[in-house]
Amino acid sequence: MSNFEYYLQEIVSDVSCPNDPIDNSDFVAVKDYVLEIMRLEDSYFDDICQNDILFGSAAHNVRIFNDDEFDVLMELQFPAHTHIKQVECKDRPGFMYLDFSKACSDNMVAYTLANNNLDYLSQSCLKSWLDNVFKAALSNYGKVINTGYETYTLRYLWRGITYTIYAKSPSRSFSIDFVPAVKIVRPNSNTWHAIPKQKAGSGNTANFTFMLSDSQAELQHVKRCGRTMRDALRLLQALRNSKDLPKLRCYHMVSVAIWMARQMGHSNVAVLSVSDVFLMLLSDLCDAFMDGHLSYVWDSRMNLISHLTPAEMSRYTSDLCSAYNTLKSYPHQPNLSFGRCQWHFSN
Repeated sequence: MSNFEYYLQEIVSDVSCPNDPIDNSDFVAVKDYVLEIMRLEDSYFDDICQNDILFGSAAHNVRIFNDDEFDVLMELQFPAHTHIKQVECKDRPGFMYLDFSKACSDNMVAYTLANNNLDYLSQSCLKSWLDNVFKAALSNYGKVINTGYETYTLRYLWRGITYTIYAKSPSRSFSIDFVPAVKIVRPNSNTWHAIPKQKAGSGNTANFTFMLSDSQAELQHVKRCGRTMRDALRLLQALRNSKDLPKLRCYHMVSVAIWMARQMGHSNVAVLSVSDVFLMLLSDLCDAFMDGHLSYVWDSRMNLISHLTPAEMSRYTSDLCSAYNTLKSYPHQPNLSFGRCQWHFSN
């Protein structure tokens, strides 16, 4: 084992989020409370949202020590969801419109959520409804919850596509990003969803765009690569924090990991060393930034880093490539010190 490999394993142990059962149980208690009072507040929400799905760094089990965010999909299964027609956005790869013309089985869909000439599900109408449910539920049922370990005060904020709950107690705080996910039917899997996400376009068409997602399949891709992949993803997050690259999200790293697993084979990745997998992921990430295109795993034409400005692209590319060019030499340095290696992953 090289010094570099040994040091990386030590650093992973240092940066990993402790598997604290109280930490996890408090998150579950707050999540369940919020969803329960929303169901009590709104009967239609109660009808269509009976399932929630953990995704992101917590679901992949790759959280690091200062990660206080959880991500949860609110699965919205409309009564006639099997009849929702998915209309591809030809000029926006990876995006679709949800045509409810054959799925308007109730007044809520017909007169509120898809009340337009094309019967497309509207992002703004969906947002307005869910936003009102969150606000009314907390107002009517209370913003304080006792989990048995802590008493949390809850605060709500809508951010882009997420409905965020901030939970704060005298000793700790965390946030939960709730994301609506419309259940859809596609071949070969029963775990497909459409996520409301705007993409710049002409006129008002962006108000109706949804992004294809199969978070459950993504979880399986990473899981099949074993602990080595999870450790490498933790290291990438620590490196990102050290370089102050906040727009480089865990999802970008996971996407690179899935592409690598598909190309190499999951079992082949699982037997590699942490240093090998980490350097390969970082190299692929550098290539994506140099190309200006990080492909979405469910549609390679979609670019996951198109939201970065030219200045951000330049800085992120420079910082990532500089780090890679230095770190790739470390496996061949027998006198490498721990401090020199750790510096790349420290804030």
